[in-house]
Amino acid sequence: MNRTRRLTGLIRPYTPTFAIAIILMAVVGACEALWALLIKPVFDSVFQRAHANGPIVLINLHRLHGPTITLQDFMPRSVHDPWMMVAIAIVGVTFIKGLSSYFATYSINYVGQSVVRDLRNRLYTRIIRQSMAFFLEKPTGNLISTVTSDIERVQDAVSHVAANFLKQTFTLIGLLGVIFYIDWRLALISLILVPLVIFPSAKIGRYIRISSRKSQDKMAELTHILQETFSGIHVVKAFGMEQFEGEKFMAATRRLLRVNMRWVRANALTSPLMELMGSVTVAGLLLYARNEILHHAQTTGGFVAFIYALLKMYDPIKRLTSVNNGFQTAVGASERAFEVLDLQSEVPEKAGATATAPFEKEISFEDVDFSYEDLPILQRVNLRIQNGEVVAIVGPSGAGKTTLASLIPRFFDVTRGRILLDGRDIRDLKLASLRSQIGIVTQETVLFNDTVFSNIAYGQKSVSQWKVEEAARAALAHDFIEELPAGYETELGDRGHRLSGGQRQRIAIARALLKNSPILILDEATSSLDSESELLVQEALMNLMEGRTVLVIAHRLSTVRRADRIVVLDRGTISEIGTHEDLVTSGGIYQRLHELQFVDVEKSVVRG
Repeated sequence: MNRTRRLTGLIRPYTPTFAIAIILMAVVGACEALWALLIKPVFDSVFQRAHANGPIVLINLHRLHGPTITLQDFMPRSVHDPWMMVAIAIVGVTFIKGLSSYFATYSINYVGQSVVRDLRNRLYTRIIRQSMAFFLEKPTGNLISTVTSDIERVQDAVSHVAANFLKQTFTLIGLLGVIFYIDWRLALISLILVPLVIFPSAKIGRYIRISSRKSQDKMAELTHILQETFSGIHVVKAFGMEQFEGEKFMAATRRLLRVNMRWVRANALTSPLMELMGSVTVAGLLLYARNEILHHAQTTGGFVAFIYALLKMYDPIKRLTSVNNGFQTAVGASERAFEVLDLQSEVPEKAGATATAPFEKEISFEDVDFSYEDLPILQRVNLRIQNGEVVAIVGPSGAGKTTLASLIPRFFDVTRGRILLDGRDIRDLKLASLRSQIGIVTQETVLFNDTVFSNIAYGQKSVSQWKVEEAARAALAHDFIEELPAGYETELGDRGHRLSGGQRQRIAIARALLKNSPILILDEATSSLDSESELLVQEALMNLMEGRTVLVIAHRLSTVRRADRIVVLDRGTISEIGTHEDLVTSGGIYQRLHELQFVDVEKSVVRG
C-alpha cells in the first residue's frame, strides 16, 4: 500500500493538469451514456414514427419529480425532423467526445512524462550521491536497469494506465446510470455476475505485481551481462570466450522469458473470463426481455438501448481489470526505484557542515580504522602530511594504499578515529568544499564521450580557451591535441578510445592542473604506460606537483625515490616511515620490496 501511495503521490505537483484531465474524461463518460440514450429514440421515434412531430424524450424523471429532457431542448427551432435531430445529436456527441478524449489523453500523458522525468532525475541524483561502497556493492547493470527499464514501467502506470482508468471509470458510471434509468430491476440482475469477475481479477493483479518485480530483476541481470561483456570485450576475444558469453546471455534470456510468460498467462486470463460472464448475462437477458416486450412492459428501443449500454459497460469493466494489472506491474517495477530513493548515503553531509578555507597547514590521520563489510582494511593509522610535502604510500598489494588516499576526499568514511584538514574534522566540512581542495589522477584514466576541451574543463563552469590550452601545455598535451582532426573540439569517443594511454593520462593531468587544487593524489598514475609514455607523463606530473601537497601511491619504487617521505603500509598498518635512503637499508618491508624489484629488473636485462 505504501508503494501505491508513493506512486500516486508523484502526481501531486501536477494536480491542476490532472484535474483538467479528470473533468475531460468525465465528459467522455457522459458522451458514452448519451450515445446509449440516443439509441432508444432511434428505434422508438425514428423507425416507428418517422413523421411524428412529438417530443423525443431522452430522460424522463417525472417519477422523481424531476424534469423531462427532450432532444428538442438541444436543437434549433428550425429543426423538426426526427431523423435530422438524431443525426445532429450523434455527430455532436461524437465530436465532443473526441475533442475531450484528445485533450484528456494529452494532459494525462503530459503528467505521466513529467512524473517520470522527475522520478528519473531524483533517482539519478540519489545514485550519484551515494558513497563509493554503494557502487562496489551494486552491479552497474542493475543500476542502469533501475533508471531505464523500471522507470518505463512507472511511466506506463502514470500515463497510459491512468488515462485508461479515468476513461473507463467515467464510462462505467455513465453506462450504469443508463441501465438503471431504463430498467433498474434488470440492471440489478445483470450485475450479479460482476463480483465473480472482480475478485479473481484482483488476485490475478497481485500475482502480476510479483511477476513484474521478478521480470525487472531478470532484466537487470541481462543488462549487467551486457554491460560487463561490452566493457570487457577485449578480454572476451583474447580468451576466445564469445561462445561462453553467448551461452550465458541466452541462459539469462531464457530465465527472463519464463518469468515474462507467467505474467502473460495471468494477464491473458482476464479477458476470456470477462467475455464468458458477459455472454451468460446477455443470454439470460434475451430470454427475460422477450416477455417484457410482449407484455409492453418495455419498448423495443428501450431494450436495445439497455443491451447496448450493458455490452458497452462490460467493456470498461474488462479494461479496468487490465488497468489494475498494468498498475500492479508498475508498482512491482517501482519497488526497486523506491528502495534506491530510500537509501541514505554512507557518507552523509552534516546539517551544519561549513565550507573549508584554502588548505594551508597539514592533513592529519588520528588513530584511523577503516573496515569494509566487517573486513578490517586499515588499523590505527597515525600520519601527518605537511603543506607542500610529497608523501609516497607503498606496500604489498592489498595493504590499503588506495583506501588510505580515498579517505581524504571522503569517498569512504573512517570507521574509527578522524582525519583533520588544518585542524578541522573533514566530516564537519561540506563535501563539495572539501573535494574542491583535492585533485586526483589515477591509473584508470576516466575521459568522457565529449570534446577534448570539455574533458579538460570538466567541473569548471566557465573557463576560457586560453586557460585550457595553458593547462594542456603544462601537461605536455597541447602538441598532440593540435594534431587531432578538430583540435580541442575533437570528440574523444567512449572513454577516450581514440587516444593512446599516455595521451589520455596527459589529458587527465591537464584537467587536474586546471582545477588547481592545493592537494593532489596520484594513484598509480604511470603504472600502465610504456617507457616512452611514462617519461612524458612523469614530466607532466612534475609540473602538476609543483607547489602542491602530494600523496603518491605507487608499486614502482623508482617513481617515489624523490618523495620527501615514504610511508610503508603492511596489512593495514603503517610499518615504516622515512626517506628512500633511510628505508632502503633498514632491513624492513621497503628494502625487501626494493630488492625484489631490483632483481626483476636485472633478470629482464639478462634475458634481453
